Amino acid sequence: MNLFERYLTVWVFLCIVAGIALGQFFPSVFQAVGRMEVASVNLPVGLLIWVMIIPMLVKVDFGALHQVRRHWRGIGVTLFVNWAVKPFTMALLGWIFIRHVFVPWLPAGQADSYIAGLILLAAARARPWCSCGAG
Repeated sequence: MNLFERYLTVWVFLCIVAGIALGQFFPSVFQAVGRMEVASVNLPVGLLIWVMIIPMLVKVDFGALHQVRRHWRGIGVTLFVNWAVKPFTMALLGWIFIRHVFVPWLPAGQADSYIAGLILLAAARARPWCSCGAG
């Protein structure tokens, strides 16, 4: 692993701290960014998600797609876990923690939105299955 990958948790933590600090020092800038929406989708967030996804897409070896049939069991297990297990597990955890543990700290009426976000996070993959050696 390179330096960035080895200390990814540190970089993420530093980015969170920097984001909170910048939000405290320049609230009007972040409020303006928060208002950049189309169809209830924040444009900067949508753009940054694509910036995260594109590097994974360009690493796809399209020449190896004909070998997918050889790994049907691994792909089947991965699809089952990602789409049938993880979202429901996260829905349960969201119900437990969002509805019962953290409800005093959340804005009124937004618990459903938080649970929906958790379910989407559970369904999303951080890395494609083929890059982490599964299958």
